[in-house]
Amino acid sequence: MAFVLRLDRDPGAELARVLRAEVDDALRLLAVTPRDAGAFRAAIHDARRALRRCRAALRLLPPDLAIDTLVQPLRTAGRALSPLRDAQALLETLAQLQQQQPALLGSAHPALLQRLARQVRAGERKHVGGVLAATVALQTLVTTLAGWRPEVTHAQLWRGLRRGALRAARATHSAHEHADEAALHRWRRRMRDHALQLELLSGAWPLVLAGEVAERKRLARMLGHWRDLGGLQAHVRRLRGTHLGRLSRDSLLQRLHHARAVLPRDAQALAARVHAEPPRALALRVARYHEAARAGSAAPPHRGAF
Repeated sequence: MAFVLRLDRDPGAELARVLRAEVDDALRLLAVTPRDAGAFRAAIHDARRALRRCRAALRLLPPDLAIDTLVQPLRTAGRALSPLRDAQALLETLAQLQQQQPALLGSAHPALLQRLARQVRAGERKHVGGVLAATVALQTLVTTLAGWRPEVTHAQLWRGLRRGALRAARATHSAHEHADEAALHRWRRRMRDHALQLELLSGAWPLVLAGEVAERKRLARMLGHWRDLGGLQAHVRRLRGTHLGRLSRDSLLQRLHHARAVLPRDAQALAARVHAEPPRALALRVARYHEAARAGSAAPPHRGAF
């Protein structure tokens, strides 16, 4: 089911519906057996995406609304799955580089793939217990959500969208000013939340907002790739030996460093367009889309318009 609120219905009931659907989906995914390695890795990835959607949706709510009983199980489940997912992300990063920039890896790719595959298998064996811990946390959340229906208005959702856009804009500015690991990591998380919140409210005008959501997600993916390249760099540094295929380890590290260095610059160029509209104006525009849709659906057909 699409991660979109039906804005013609009660906002609290809709938020509860979306959260229940995402948690149910995560539990279904976590039931996949590790024996099917490919399906298991895809399931962990998708389950963590469902948890991120839930957290982004809850951040739309007013800050004074007590949601600790919902946030804590989500945080517990996410942390339980993180070590497992981090090991798997290295393989995906390697596959992406081989597809998009094969010259960067050159002859090092087979050796890296072999070593990373061993590491991922070991990591999955070591951290597979995290799946059980995440499942238990989400099962407690299902019980809480059964009777949960927040009292929230559309106006509060627009204000939540504004807060999320403002956090993303401030994180963008901070990353531009400092450009350190912590600032870039914060920027990635804030932009991802903002993209998901706009997606959740894109029912106000789906055809128009879908493109804006896609660009925000593209920006978040660029920053995610920057982070994953850092993880691959750290892994290469820890490898024994001075060569991978015919490529020296130092040469590969230098190539990865250059590939990673351009990403924040490209991300800032895209962010300048994403944040060209102030957060308040964005929230007001989405609210007006919604009001216009409501007024249009209630108005009788107007003849002779053209």
